[in-house]
This record gives sequence, structure tokens and C-alpha cells, in this order.
Amino acid sequence: MSSRTNRLALAALLLALAPGRGRTAGEATATPQPGPSPRATPDAEAIREVSRASGRGRTTSARAIAHYLAARQHELAGRAGPAADELRLAVAHDESSAELRTAHAEALAMAGRLAEAEAEARASLARARAGRSASEAHLLLARLELARRDRAAAVASLDAAMAVEAARARAGERPDPEPWRVAADLELQAGEPDRAAARIDDAVARIGTDGVGYRELGRALLEQRDTRRAEPLLEKAVASGPVDLEAWRLLAEARVARHRLPEARQALLAALRLDPEDGETQLALGRVALREEDEPAAREWFGRVLAGPAREGAFQVSLEWLEARRPEEALAVARRPGAEPAALPRLRLAEGLALQGLRRWDEAGAALAAVPLDAGEIWFTARGAMAAARSRAGRGAEALEALAPALQLRPGEPRLLAVRAQVLAREGRTAEAARELEAQVEARRRASDRPALDELVPALADALVRDGRAGEAVAALEAAVRARPRDAALLYALGTALERAGRPEEAVARMRAVLALEPENAEALNFMGYTWAEQGQRLDEAEALVRRALQLAPRSGHMIDSLGYIRLRRGDARQAVELLEEADRLLGPDPSVLDHLGDAYRAATRPADAAAAWTRALGSVDEEPPAERQALRAELQRKLTALGAAGAAGAARP
Repeated sequence: MSSRTNRLALAALLLALAPGRGRTAGEATATPQPGPSPRATPDAEAIREVSRASGRGRTTSARAIAHYLAARQHELAGRAGPAADELRLAVAHDESSAELRTAHAEALAMAGRLAEAEAEARASLARARAGRSASEAHLLLARLELARRDRAAAVASLDAAMAVEAARARAGERPDPEPWRVAADLELQAGEPDRAAARIDDAVARIGTDGVGYRELGRALLEQRDTRRAEPLLEKAVASGPVDLEAWRLLAEARVARHRLPEARQALLAALRLDPEDGETQLALGRVALREEDEPAAREWFGRVLAGPAREGAFQVSLEWLEARRPEEALAVARRPGAEPAALPRLRLAEGLALQGLRRWDEAGAALAAVPLDAGEIWFTARGAMAAARSRAGRGAEALEALAPALQLRPGEPRLLAVRAQVLAREGRTAEAARELEAQVEARRRASDRPALDELVPALADALVRDGRAGEAVAALEAAVRARPRDAALLYALGTALERAGRPEEAVARMRAVLALEPENAEALNFMGYTWAEQGQRLDEAEALVRRALQLAPRSGHMIDSLGYIRLRRGDARQAVELLEEADRLLGPDPSVLDHLGDAYRAATRPADAAAAWTRALGSVDEEPPAERQALRAELQRKLTALGAAGAAGAARP
């Protein structure tokens, strides 16, 4: 009865009411597929649809049709209440129409009148147990049952909708795979991805192909970083719908995540054959070329994006260079002349981020300050980045001042609060940072605001660690992990907190859990390798892990630093120097890297270079938070003193 647009909006409303629910496979933004498109206006097709009556040939009255069309006009304008009222009048003029009752039930649900919606959906089923309106009524009931946490009833309603759609397919009608997609999402939310895939397989077996179902389930698994399961589903999606551009792009994304770059490139080239001018595919091809360290190919693809019509092309290309840890290239793109005025706010953001990557903090702050307030979300992102840049430049008061207007507009924005906590910690106000975040976390717990908690709890843990309360940080993260045991980001944060709390074995165990969920998590691989190196243990395994991490992130200065440190611990001072010099080139004056580089120079009997590296480290140590700053400064001064004493002793010995 209702258009697909109405059903998707209704699904979003009802699933938002269900506990712990996210977007369903059918609700995700999809590339248009062949088939009936959502109606933008009430036209002749709508009139024909409302006129049919369960295949009995009876026509609906003109007054019912008039109220139905008025309801559609209200829906298009976003007026759910008046739409429901008009459909109530339509039903009054034709009480036996299952189609009108189903449409009325959906409108009531959209208006938030859920009990009335359920009663009307059941009234529709009493008049027609088969046909499209019956399937839609069952589907609506399933969503209403999910909203009141009755999973068993929802599954039964979905099974009933599937049976109706399978019968429609056998009768030669065009079936709707939506019940299977909702059922698949339900299984996925319950932590059963294989059963979710089986639901889509069942749709294919009973009503024919459902490439969109495979694609959207694959997308959902990609968002969960379950690339092992996502890839075969996306392969089925392109086999079922070889003209589905988005499915090809998602398949490429899954293959990149699994470090299968040549196959990812082939998937993107297949997408490009469907639309040779598609900027998003060209951008992805440039990204893959960078991962393959084929800079000429990357420049060619990015050049096509920059020459294309996309307003955001330069911004997107700049971010790709940043992601590849090439801030100098990102800066050049962001500063290209001739940008449209509408694109300038994003380009100023990209310029500021690139300057941050080059550790040019004052220039970064100036570029980010140029992003205007009317840029919307871009302005909020720029404010957070500007505060971080000014804090790193040693201007904490200005950093807090930059954040103030953004937090006034969005007092509870988790990312802004996390940046504020980092600024406070860098100023030595760690207790204040922890106190503010503790209050925010408690408020979000009371409100059951899970997305905000996912961001705020790791920020709180970091603040607690910096305040010398690593045990409390561990406890906070352990509670979060109990609530979301398959959240890799939370597990990673717990591992780092455990390491800071002096519990390295437990930290490594948590990183193993991260890798069980995400085998290609480069950060977890690097963490394990570096932790073992610091302990002087399992150095062969440590090196293998860090080299694997570097395959996934070849230009990571921190991972190159880890490998250099491992080679130093293994007695290879020459290669350690080469690696640590490369890390220094990539990261700039990072005190930890320079500390390691000084150690490597000393081991290579290059005392003057060691002294120069440690002196440079002392010059950049003020960028670190006070607790780390004090300990690192003392250690560097001790090494310089010892080096000077050793040099003096050597000079006196002859």
C-alpha cells in the first residue's frame, strides 16, 4: 500500500525505539536498483494501488481515494499526525479495504501512536491474509513488537511476512525481500552474523535474487570490521547485481581491509566500467594505489578527481594524502588555487589538519580559525582541531577559549569534551579533566546514551591514567567491555590502560582479543610487538608482529619506530639507526622517537649524534603532558650527563 520511502522512514522510527537497535539492512542508503521507485507525488499509480481490493475486483470509493491522496500530501510534507487523520477518514469510507488499513497503521506508527497502529495492522490482516498489504501489515507488526522488546513475536511476524511474499513470488508477482532483510538485521544485532547471512540466502532460494540484501548485510559487517564474513557476501551481491556500483565499491573496501590490494583494484575497475566518471571510485583507486606504494598511479587517479565536477574533490583528495601520512601532499592540494567559495571551509579544515601533521601548530590554528561558523559540522570539527593545535603550541588558554563557543552550542558533544580533557591534561589539570568526564559519563549512563559512552569512556580512561589513577581507568573500561565484549576499540583502550597500570601480560591478552575480532588491526599488532620489545622478551615474535603491522600501514612513523627499537634490542644498531631516522623524518621532533634514535646512535658509537638527538628531544618534550614531560626530561638529561661523563673519561684515558 505505502511507498518504500514511507516504510523506510517508519522503520527508522520504530527501530530507534527498540533497545540497542541500529540501522537495518533495508534502511541503509542504497544505490537505486531496478524496480518500482518511491513515489514523489500522489499520481495515477497511487490511485490504482488504493483502488484494488485483495484481488476481488472491487474499487474503492472516490472519497476514500481523496482522503488517501491528501494523506500522501501530508506525508510528503512531514506531517505525520494529519496524514494519519486523513487515512482514518479514508478507512471510514471503505472499512473493508486491507490496503487502506495497512496504510493507516503505518501512518499511526509514524505519528508515534503505536498501540493504535498495532490494532489497525491486525484489523488489516483480519480482512486479507495474503497479498502485498498483508505482508506489509506483518512487517509493521514485527517492528512494533521489536519496539516493545518482544523478539519472539517479531520473528513470528517476519516469518509470516516471508510466507506471504514467497506465495506472491510463486503467483508471478514481484515480491518484496524486505522481511528477510529485517530478519537478517535482527540476527546481526543478536550477534549471529552467520544466521543473518542464512536469512538472505533463504530470500534468494524462495523469491529469487536479492543482491541488495547481500550488499547491505556486507556493509553492516564492514562497519563492524568483520571483513572475513563481509567479503563473500559482497561477492554474492555483485554476482546477483553486476550493475550495482555500490556493491563493487564495498567489495573493494573489504578486500583492502584484508590486504588483498590487486583484487580490490579489480573490483574498483569493474565499478568504473559502470560509470567511468564516478569520482568516488576514482578516489578509491587512488587510495589503493597509495597502499600499493604506486605513487604515479595514485597521482593519476587523484588528478581525475581534481579535474572532475565534484565540489568536494580537493577536500577528499587532501584527506587521502593525510590518511597515507603524506601531510605535505595534503597541504599542496588544500592550497590549490581556484577553489569554489562553497568548498573553502572544507579546504581550510584540510589545510589545518595537514599543517598539524607537519607539526606547524601556529599555522594550523590560523587555518582552522578561518573556517566560518556557518560551515555547520565542519566548524565544530575545526574548533576541536584548532584547540588541539593551540594546546600543542603551548597555548592552553587559547585552546580552551577556542573550544568554548562550540561547547556552548553543543554542551554534551563527546568529541569536543574529549578534546577539552586533553587540553586540560596538557596544562597539568588532569584531576579537573577526569572530574568533568566522570560527570558526563554518569549522565550518559543514566540516559542510556550508548554512542556517547563509547566515545566518553575511553577519554575518561585516558584522563584517569594521566591523573595517576590507572587502576580506575582499567575498572571503567572493564565495565564498558562487559557491556560490549565485541567492541574492538574498547578492548584496545583497555589494553593500553592495563599497560599503563603496570599489567603488560593482561594488556597483551586484550590485544589478542582485538586481533581475534580484527585480524588486520595494525595498532594492536604494533602494541604487542613493542610491549614485548620493552620487556626484552620474544623479540622474534615482536619483530614479526610489527613487520606485519607495517604491511598494513607502511608509512606509520610510530610503527617504524617500534621496528627500529626492536632491531636495537636485538643488537643491530646499524639498521636501528636507519629505521629510527626514517621515523624521525615522518614524525618530526617526537621526543620518544628521538630518545630511541639517541640510544641507537650511542650503540653505533656515534656519541655526537646521540647527544644531538637527545638534545632535540629535550627541545620538543614540552609538547607532552606534564607527567610524561617530567619523567622524559629527567631521563634525557641523565643520558646526556652520562654521555658527557663517558666522553670526558675517554678523553682523559690516553
